[in-house]
Amino acid sequence: MTNRNKKNPIKPDQRREWLRRYEQGEKPPQIADSDEVDVRTVRKHIGLAIQEREAKEARSTVLRNALEGHYGDLRHFAERLDSQIAGQPPVSPSTRDDYLRASLRQHLPRSPIWRYLARLDILHQRVAQSKHGVETRLGQEAWADSRLDPFLSDSEPVVIHGIVGILSSQAEQWAQGYRGLNLEENLVREPAEEGFVNLRYGAWQMGKVKNEQVAIIKDVLKDFESSITAWDEYRDLEKSHAELKRVRKNLRDELAVIILRRIVPGKCKYCPL
Repeated sequence: MTNRNKKNPIKPDQRREWLRRYEQGEKPPQIADSDEVDVRTVRKHIGLAIQEREAKEARSTVLRNALEGHYGDLRHFAERLDSQIAGQPPVSPSTRDDYLRASLRQHLPRSPIWRYLARLDILHQRVAQSKHGVETRLGQEAWADSRLDPFLSDSEPVVIHGIVGILSSQAEQWAQGYRGLNLEENLVREPAEEGFVNLRYGAWQMGKVKNEQVAIIKDVLKDFESSITAWDEYRDLEKSHAELKRVRKNLRDELAVIILRRIVPGKCKYCPL
C-alpha cells in the first residue's frame, strides 16, 4: 500500500491546484495517488477551494458594483456641472453634491477643473460689474439727452427707462457675439388712441407715445447703438465675455473626459476600496 502523509497541512495553493486538475478531468482518487494523500483529504480541499473561489467572486462582484456606483455618482455630478456651465437651467445644489465635489477633487487634485471653476466665478462677477457699468453710463447719457426732454415731463418716463433697458440688453448680446435687435425690423408700432402708438423694440415696451415722437426715439436708439461699442465699459464687457467663453470651453473639455471615460483615476475617502 502507498504510504500517505496525513500530517502535513494542505496549503491554499495546493488545494487550488487540485481544483484546477479536478476541473480539467482528473478524478480525486487519481490526484490522491499522484500526490500521496488520502482521497478524503483531496475531496475536502477541492470543496474548500470551490467555496473560497465563490466567496472571492462574490466579493469581487460587490466591489465592482460599488466602484461602478461610485464612478457613476462622479460622472453624473460632472454632467450636472457641465449642464450648468453650458447655460442650461441650473440643478439645485444639494449637500450630496458638496460631498461629490469634494470626492472628485480628491480623485483629481491637480486637474485644471478647479482652476477653471475659480476663474469662472471671478469672470461672472466681472461680467456683472461690466454690465452695470454699461447700464449706468446709458442711464446717465439718456437722461442727459436733450432730445428726450419731452418725456421727462411725464409722471412715469417709461420711454427713457425702456431705452436704457433695451440698449443694455443689446450691449450684452453684442458682447457675446450675437446680432441683437435691428431697428428696421424690430421697432414695432402698435395702434393706440388717435395720434398715439404703443411702441416696443423687440420684447421691450416703451409705452404710449405720439406718432411724431417715434422718429426722435428711433434716432436716439440709432445714435446710441452706433456709439456704445466704442465705450470703455462696453469693451470691458466684451473682453470679460470672451474670456468667459474660453474658460467655459476648457472646463467643459475637462468634464467631457470624466463623463465619457466613465472611470475616474485616483482615490478618495468615499472609494469602496
